[in-house]
Amino acid sequence: MTDEPASPSKRDEARAAAKRRRTKGLDRREAIFDLFVSGFSHQQIAKALDASTSTVRRILDTDVAERQLDAPERFARVQIARLSKALSHADLKLEQGDIRAFTPYLKIVAALDRYHRLDARGLPQRLAHTEDVLSAPAPLLALPGPAPTDPAPDEEVADFGA
Repeated sequence: MTDEPASPSKRDEARAAAKRRRTKGLDRREAIFDLFVSGFSHQQIAKALDASTSTVRRILDTDVAERQLDAPERFARVQIARLSKALSHADLKLEQGDIRAFTPYLKIVAALDRYHRLDARGLPQRLAHTEDVLSAPAPLLALPGPAPTDPAPDEEVADFGA
């Protein structure tokens, strides 16, 4: 008898190679889906993973079709988490003085408001329209003129303890 392990047969090697390919394919599909959910476009994902845009689209279409829908409560929690992350990013941009982040900030706040109302009352609320959110504020009230008992401005004399 020899102490050397028996070399795997060609069939075993082929099965191991097929398993590695499947595992690599699953890892790639998960990476593509995670990037897509994170907000990257098909083109950005294809460039990052050195694949074609049509391959990325095909993989995403297959993944989306195979996934089961989450329960509404779980979906709302996931959306709130995603929107909260986006809100903190938009808030950071506003703090840095980027006024282009103002419109997305308002949209995110409106969407978060919708999800929180859905959780609190159990009733779906409509998303605020951009016109509602961005409408001009009410005009300022006019300040009243000097009261009749007030002295005229040119007659005022200040006595600062002199």
